Amino acid sequence: MNLPLVLASTDAATVGFAIDLMVIFASAALVAALFQRFRLESIPGFLLAGVLVGPHALGFVQDSPRIEQISSLAVILLMFGIGLHLDMASIKRGMVHFLGIGIVTTVAFVPLAWFGLRLFGVAGPAALLLAMAGSISSTAVFVRVVSSRKEMRSVHGRTGLGISIAQDVLSVAILALVPVVSRFASGMQEGSAHGNTLPGWVEFLAAAGKGLGGVIVMLAVGRFALPRLLHLVAKSGSGELMLVVSASVALVAAVGTKLLGFSPEMGAFLAGLLLASTPYRYQLSGLLSPLRDLLMAIFFTAVGLAVDPRLLVDHFWVVTGALLGVMVLKTGLISLTSWAGGVSAPSALLTGVYLGNAGEFTIVILGTAAAAGGLSAVEQSLGITVVILSLIATSLVIGPSHAAAARLKAVPMCPVFRGKGVNEAPENTDHSSVSGHVIIAGFGPVGRSIADRFEVAGIPYVVIELNTTTVERQSARGRRIVYGDVTNSEVLESAGVHRADAVILTFPDDEAMLRACEAVRAMAPTAFIAARTSFLSGSFRAQQLGADHVTVEEIATAQAMEKEVLAKLKSRYSATVEA
Repeated sequence: MNLPLVLASTDAATVGFAIDLMVIFASAALVAALFQRFRLESIPGFLLAGVLVGPHALGFVQDSPRIEQISSLAVILLMFGIGLHLDMASIKRGMVHFLGIGIVTTVAFVPLAWFGLRLFGVAGPAALLLAMAGSISSTAVFVRVVSSRKEMRSVHGRTGLGISIAQDVLSVAILALVPVVSRFASGMQEGSAHGNTLPGWVEFLAAAGKGLGGVIVMLAVGRFALPRLLHLVAKSGSGELMLVVSASVALVAAVGTKLLGFSPEMGAFLAGLLLASTPYRYQLSGLLSPLRDLLMAIFFTAVGLAVDPRLLVDHFWVVTGALLGVMVLKTGLISLTSWAGGVSAPSALLTGVYLGNAGEFTIVILGTAAAAGGLSAVEQSLGITVVILSLIATSLVIGPSHAAAARLKAVPMCPVFRGKGVNEAPENTDHSSVSGHVIIAGFGPVGRSIADRFEVAGIPYVVIELNTTTVERQSARGRRIVYGDVTNSEVLESAGVHRADAVILTFPDDEAMLRACEAVRAMAPTAFIAARTSFLSGSFRAQQLGADHVTVEEIATAQAMEKEVLAKLKSRYSATVEA
């Protein structure tokens, strides 16, 4: 073996991969910035960027196994993050109704879409796979839209979130069914040709039973071990360690379900779900968010690489029909079912429009189905094209949909439910619904003293604290307290920063205080920010970053000493004069 040639080849491959990543990031940033300029979501921009620089268009980037591996990691982290956002206690106390709407609409979409595809000559198993993939809307786009429009607490925002949760759960089941349907498409014929004695369905049931047993064991072990592991990590106070451990948990769970015959995405989702009931969920989600967003940009751009624009030209009417079919059918189903479930007609229409697309897990399901042999490369590419167009179309119709919804105010409520329990805000396990309160960041001596004064005065407050023992004790005493770092946007959101009157930064860390000022001001432009700093120079920097009031410890100490010393000396000299 010629070692210099091997090293040269390795270096060339590494350089080529780095160039591909550079092109992907640059194109994704440019197209996404253009989309945001026109108030469109960035996700379809990433997809379109991949189409443009891919091998079927400009040819700047070719399909690469390394890019596919990064894309798989992005999906695993995305599923883990979605699992973290599913608070089962909150679902039990108010979201069950919305989950029911989501399950009904998703399950109803599959046979209707399957029937429509069969009418156009698509084979039965492929039509079923495409219908199941198309039933899942984009959670990422929905959350970004309602967050940017401040509609998360609206009726259609909460209804859509419940439907998204239901679809995310069902997507895990669909991923588990994809290999079954793909085997049904080709496995029975292969089994009979080789003279297998056992029917294919018997082999499948045996493998499924074995895999399901393994998943149950994983869940049991994870339920016991994961909260304790995170508790130990949180006690160290290291955000970097928590990030590494949480990412490792997601990857270990993904590998475990892969070995059991299920998709790795399913394992990551279940791991996140197990941690959703712990007080560390918001901190974990915030820590993973930048990495997840970075990898998701690669994922969506890499998906676009597989799309051949010529297919859109050659199958224009097929793509157009599929796009209209998905959006009209899904919007109609979700709107009608939401109204029948007790949602007002305007909110029901908005819910249907917001979720009337195909989403990121449609792409995942299409890729899994193609890898399992259930879909051809052309069918996968056409499906991804429909996803891209549906995401772009959703961004375009959201504005007009509000005008259309306003015309439906005269439509009466459904006579069955009449909005009972639907149009009122449910109770949450976090504190994001609190308003007119003060956020106290840090529960040391200063934060505790301020909290005690607020309780006497009747001022509502929420505490953010990184000490796990303090969080457990104060939570047990009934105080509103969130575990996490105040610079973490997810933690601030869970503490209701958008509706807070003031944020008080009481911890004795100047650098963290400056980062917190910047983060809080970006999320709450009108909130009053009071900060604590050790030196006078820190006061000027904090005010530049958004603080309204800064207490300088050296000045406060000087004033306190001056007052106390003068009082002592005055009493002494007064006694001397009198003597």
